[in-house]
Amino acid sequence: MSALTDQYMLREVEEVTTDPESAGATARVRAVLCRPGDDGFGYLTGETLAEQGIETTMPNLPDLATPPLRTRDVAVQVRWAGPEAVRITIGPADVPRLAPEGTEHGIVVEPRYVETRTTVEQDEHNVVLTGGRLRVVLGRRPFSLTVQDITTGATLLTTAGKLRQVAGLPISPAATVGESAAINLELGPDEEVLGFGEQFGRLVKNGQRLRLRVEDALGTGTGMAYKPAPVWYSTAGYLALVNTGATVNADVGHSRNGVLGIEAECGELDLYVVAGPEPKQALTTYTRLTGRGPVPPVWAFGYWLGRCRYHSAAEMAEVGRALRERDVPCDVLHLDPDWLVVDRLNCDFIWNTDRFGDRAEFVAALDQLGLRLSVWELPYLDPASPRYAEAAERGHLVTDSDGEIATIAGTPVPDGRPRALVDFTSPEARRWWQDMHAPFLDDGVAVFKTDFGEGLPDDVRLADGTGAEHAHNLYPLRYNGAVSEAIAERTGRAPLVWGRSGWAGSHRYPAQWGGDAESTVSGMRATLRGGLSHAMSMPGLWGHDIGGFFGPELTPELYVRWTQFGALSPLMRAHGLRPREPWAFGEDAFEIAREWIRLRYSLLPYLWQTAHESAERGWPVLRPLALEFPADDLATTRDDAFLLGSDLLVVPVFDDAGKPVRRRFYVPEGGWTDLVTGKRYEGPGLHEESVPLERIPVLVRDGALLPRVELGEHVRRTDELLDAPWTLHAYGEVPTTATLLDFNSRPFTVSVNGDQLTTSSSTPMSLVRHTPQEARS
Repeated sequence: MSALTDQYMLREVEEVTTDPESAGATARVRAVLCRPGDDGFGYLTGETLAEQGIETTMPNLPDLATPPLRTRDVAVQVRWAGPEAVRITIGPADVPRLAPEGTEHGIVVEPRYVETRTTVEQDEHNVVLTGGRLRVVLGRRPFSLTVQDITTGATLLTTAGKLRQVAGLPISPAATVGESAAINLELGPDEEVLGFGEQFGRLVKNGQRLRLRVEDALGTGTGMAYKPAPVWYSTAGYLALVNTGATVNADVGHSRNGVLGIEAECGELDLYVVAGPEPKQALTTYTRLTGRGPVPPVWAFGYWLGRCRYHSAAEMAEVGRALRERDVPCDVLHLDPDWLVVDRLNCDFIWNTDRFGDRAEFVAALDQLGLRLSVWELPYLDPASPRYAEAAERGHLVTDSDGEIATIAGTPVPDGRPRALVDFTSPEARRWWQDMHAPFLDDGVAVFKTDFGEGLPDDVRLADGTGAEHAHNLYPLRYNGAVSEAIAERTGRAPLVWGRSGWAGSHRYPAQWGGDAESTVSGMRATLRGGLSHAMSMPGLWGHDIGGFFGPELTPELYVRWTQFGALSPLMRAHGLRPREPWAFGEDAFEIAREWIRLRYSLLPYLWQTAHESAERGWPVLRPLALEFPADDLATTRDDAFLLGSDLLVVPVFDDAGKPVRRRFYVPEGGWTDLVTGKRYEGPGLHEESVPLERIPVLVRDGALLPRVELGEHVRRTDELLDAPWTLHAYGEVPTTATLLDFNSRPFTVSVNGDQLTTSSSTPMSLVRHTPQEARS
């Protein structure tokens, strides 16, 4: 907890009232003013030393400067969102709830997805509330809060109010309310905490202190995050969401051993706790509350290529022709800001005809090359833009508390001019912004890269009255939502953006990418960690810039290693300040990179199944080992490899050497077969391989029925594979029947009987068996 003034420590439950309509109860809790001790370790109140539990017999007990005895009433409200989810709100009793229905911030979309009967029992020691599989116990004095899973008998979380320093001062009050609101939870001896959005440090957050605030992170090594989220998963068996737009500080045993401290920099703590003995189960419930993203079109799973910047239509056409002449499959070519007339941290949708000619003709020319167009945008307006005055006059721009037009913060500007921000809380401004996308979509633009969005200053006044403390982090959620909605509305298909910034709930608007990584081995390593943390708290579709965005000249070897990583990522895009075309790194690197791009295209049917599974169940496509193997303690801590769906274990090589690299990696329980070499691995256990530049370990789990599509030599894009034959690769003993989806999202069944395959699909299919004996030979 930060040492903020006028913080009140919750001390005693005085009264409990039930509310059948809200499926819960509210406890009125007496709280007392608390201050840090002089040494900064522990907190004092104005109560007697005995009431505080101070060790008065300590021979070296210093004089204690206790604050005045001042109290206030705090409301602790407990309501069920469903049988596996409970909402606990802690805030001043005399202040209205910030989000009474739960949906006001736009993070939660379904605050009570199932009606759940609640019972309340009380005695002199505890108030016990039970609903579904969860039990919430409020200790009367001193106040405490415990959440238990009735089904498993596990204590999911309990406040850490008992923890004290040697003189008896509490070092982690159960909960406090004031300028900020905080709760302190005991960390179990073996409890691991994961998540908190896209964080580029280690996957397991124990020992870390994180400031969850959306920032232009300026890379992956600064400690800041483009897409933080106040969402975490604990191996104690629960997932939690702080339903807020305020900055949240998460201290995971960093400042106080054994304590998980969560502090929201606003006047209340709105906490959803989801029972999840297994993380997949927890994510399914969490996404019932916060929504799930749709499955984008098939072409989204092809290869994307971009550069900051292509400067003309002729330059992009040249790249497109080179892709085709060199037989590199590619679906999307990305155009960064040069399409604008005023193009430095500005987007006004005024197309630069001098550079790119007629937009519809340009899109059609790319289509002739088998390429779709992705177009860059950001939500800022430069005063030099002809549309700035229009937006200002109509009231479409964010203003500060004095009513003046606000300007972006946290992102350097190239010329000193302030940039304004579109106010997406204004229905008129939102509509104005969305309507400017319509001509682009009508001309065939396929996707918008929703860049930036981290720059909302703190001192703002939004049209809908959102509190300034919540506005900053909610801005990218609203920005990406507005663009996603515009695409769906205009095209009638599942929308797709390529967003950099985000907050809890942003997973509803696929996709997100890992921001501006440095073109180094360290940048690649941090990128994967970001994707794994994103997966545990913002599940859905995620990608990254193959090769990194900036930094030292990218070596051919690192480009190859990053391409291998990207080929097995949920979405695959090469992009950077410098050229990222595969032929820019020499013929050897080109040949290897092309083979991995083709391998990705062969896995298109598998990616399609996994994307639908993600949309249906709320699971990420890229998965930490912890998600699939939650009972394996060694798997939980691994953040140097990942699963693509349930059946492919991908082991990137973080190295830029041309010679074979010794790679040590962990294989979870079961039998696994290398997709390329056929080598067998048995888990659980560590394995070590000498990995040449041409490959990385990609292991298929026993029991997998892996659908792949047959590629011709000159395949240009995914459209040409929609009717191509599939081969079902059976690894070990597979189910005798399975249901798959064709590229029209229509389900069909397959039956496997020995080497015989029968199917209800009209797509030609064949079966290939990979038995352990064959693999060994």
